[in-house]
Order: sequence, then C-alpha cells, then structure tokens
Amino acid sequence: TGADVLRLIDLSHTIAPDMPQWPGDAQALNIHRHSVHGPDSHMSSSLEFGCHVGTHLDAPLHFLAGEPGVDRLPLDRFVGDGLIIRTGQGDEARALGPEVCDGADLAAVDFVLFDTGWDRHWGAGRYYREWSWLTPDLARLLAEAGLKGVGLDTPSLDPFGDQAAHDICAPAGLINLENLANLGAVPDRGFTLLALPLKLADTEASPVRAAALVPGAEESR
Repeated sequence: TGADVLRLIDLSHTIAPDMPQWPGDAQALNIHRHSVHGPDSHMSSSLEFGCHVGTHLDAPLHFLAGEPGVDRLPLDRFVGDGLIIRTGQGDEARALGPEVCDGADLAAVDFVLFDTGWDRHWGAGRYYREWSWLTPDLARLLAEAGLKGVGLDTPSLDPFGDQAAHDICAPAGLINLENLANLGAVPDRGFTLLALPLKLADTEASPVRAAALVPGAEESR
C-alpha cells in the first residue's frame, strides 16, 4: 500500500564552483575535471573546497576542543526522527526565541529543524549578509532536550561574528546542520532525517547529502 512506501526528499544544495560561501572564506571551491570521456579515456575528477561548504554538518569539535570529530561519532548520531519548526517566509531575518517551540514535543524527536524560508535567497547577495538565528535561550532549550542535533536553512546557528548558540549546543553533544534546503517539502513530523558526513580524520565538519525519509507513495525528489 502507499503507506508502506518510503520516499526521499533532498534537503541539500548542489556544490558547484560558483556557489556562495561564508563571508571571508578564502578556501578555493573547485571541481577539477582531469579527464573526460573519449576513445581512450574516462571521466576523472577531484575536489577542492572547505569542510563547511554548502549543506554541511558541524560536530561539537568545531567550537569545543577535545570533542570527537566527524569520523569518531557513531553513525546513529546522523540519523533520527525529525521535527520541523516553521518560523517565517524567509523575507525577514530575526532572532528566534524559545517561543517558536511552544507546543512542540522535543522529547519525542532526535532532530529539530527550523524552516525559516531563507533558502529561497540561496545564490543571492543577501543570503550571507543576514539570516535568522537561535537566541541563547532557544539554544539552551534545545541543548537540554536530549536531541542528537539541530538544523537550519541558514548559514549558521548564530548571527555573523557571534557563536553563543554554538557554545551552548556543543557541550550538549549536538551536531549542527547548516544551509539546509527544501524543508518546505517535508511534513512537520513523522519523517526520518539522514545526514551522513564524509569520514574525515580529526575534522570538525563535513559536507552532507541531507535527506528526509518520508512515508508516502510519491516519487523521490
């Protein structure tokens, strides 16, 4: 039956050489084609980009020394039941306080994702100039909820130049997903989040192919 079918919804931005990056990030972003298909050749490519490029995952090691990197966290830390909090239409950046979670049962899920609508500005200049962020009070609520992680469709949990929310979430062991996309296509609850990082030795972050696994008969997208 349709209820027995699971579909995947892609929550990731495409990594491309001309994509936007964090302000002041000097890391080059390139996909090098070393060979292409031909009579005596095949396609071969290499990658050059920072670990925080595009849709990515921050481990607690990003802001807290001595914590494990992405390679040392167990795989089940990157998979779990998700809940989406809808906070706006993406035209106004604002501080998100704990009231946005009023009525939500945080104890019943592993990940809380905030759909601010900001992904509609991906590729535009304002995307990395301003965005909605977590206030310390909201970060504290999430840190105390026993979650595996938190995610947003914005560049960071914090406003530019600040790290208060990161500093609260890291000691609680939360992973952070940033630059998520397409959260509007996912139901508020009843889905499984998948966000596996590359197994990079002693590294604080990794790009991910984030996806929501949702019951239903529609095609994956």
